[in-house]
Formats: sequence, C-alpha cells, structure tokens
Amino acid sequence: MSRLGDMIKAERLRQGLSPKVLAKKGGISESYLVEVESGKKIIADKDAARLLKLMGRSGGVLADFEAQADGMQAAAPARPRQQLKIKEAQSEQEASAPVNESWLAALSGAIQAVPIKNTAMHTLKTRPMPLEGGKIAGAAPDKVFFLEVPDDSMAGYRIRRGDLALIAPAPNLKSDAYYLIEAAGKVALRKITVQDQNRVLAQWYDFEPKTELFKADDVKFIGQVKKIEFEV
Repeated sequence: MSRLGDMIKAERLRQGLSPKVLAKKGGISESYLVEVESGKKIIADKDAARLLKLMGRSGGVLADFEAQADGMQAAAPARPRQQLKIKEAQSEQEASAPVNESWLAALSGAIQAVPIKNTAMHTLKTRPMPLEGGKIAGAAPDKVFFLEVPDDSMAGYRIRRGDLALIAPAPNLKSDAYYLIEAAGKVALRKITVQDQNRVLAQWYDFEPKTELFKADDVKFIGQVKKIEFEV
C-alpha cells in the first residue's frame, strides 16, 4: 500500500467518510480513490495534500526508508526545522485527547491505536493506523509503535527532532537500512551497514557524517524504521 494512500484512508476512516463521499468532495472518481488507497495507483503529492486538506488535516510527507536506503549522502537538502503537528481533530484540545475506545472498538477490524513512545519506551499518546490484512507494516499490530525522534542526530538523513518513526520488529537484519538500536547504554536511531557476520557499522549524521563499529552481539535491534512522518 502506498504511504500517501495509507494516510488518506486512515483519515477518511477516522472521519467516517465513505470513498464515494470523499471522492465527490475531491472531484475525483470513487474507483480512482479506492485504487489509490489500495496502492494500485499512485497519487501526486499535491493531490494527496488537497484531499487531506478537505478533511481538515495538514499535508504530511511519508518517506519509506526501507525502500529508499541508498547509502551515505554527502549532504541532505534542507527542510524547515519544525516539530510535527498532528491534527487529529478540529481543536488542539481534541488533538491531544486519548483515542476514543468505543470508536476503536467499532473499527477494530480496520484501525489500530498505535502508541507513540520516547526513547525510554514510555508511551506519550496514541494515533490510529489502518490495518492491512490484520497487520501494520507487515507486523502484528501490537508489535509496532511510533518513536518521537528526540534529537537531530539523524538530520543529514532528513530525520529531525519531533518527527515520527514507525518501528516494526526486524527478524532479519538488512544492510543500509534504518533501525532503532540500543548500544553502549544508549537508545538511538541509526543507519546500519552490515560489515560481516560479526560486525555492524552504525551511522548518524548531524553536522557531519559519523560512524561507530560494533560487534553485532553488542547491539540490540529494537526494530526497523518502516517510514517517517514529518511536516513539510
């Protein structure tokens, strides 16, 4: 499923809108909307932003780092340093309110409340995510969570403080992918390159590229970053 289609479907379901109603509001065909939400067709960023705006949500960009991991960049294009503002409701007070349990129960077959955690693994709040085949990012719904990025140590990879990183279990370690790890007593997001069977290179990029070599057994891989959500 495409990330933009994922976001549109989640917001539509959250507001209780049918594909027909949203398609009519957006001036597109219902069949096209259904195909966008199912990942069969790709929607342009500006069109996705327009649909989200019609539903009262600010535009967001989802970057699938599992697909885009392509090695260390010499530099990363700048983007505004601003924290993610999630517009879950019509007011700031409603946006910070806990997910309505009766609403989740009614949509238990389609929506899951995913916790947003800090690096201490404390839950800060939750946000709804659509289920695909009973899973989120290919994993059991109760095994995934969002990490609220705590700093700018990965800014060179366009991951900044306040962004949300969707973390899912990683049974098989992939080289040049992004992980939430615990090493040397610290929990952090890092790009991981597998050196050999026993060593991994952890990379981060704040003001300049930095690396640290670890024995694989000395690193706890909490989960893989499946996507990043940030404000444009």
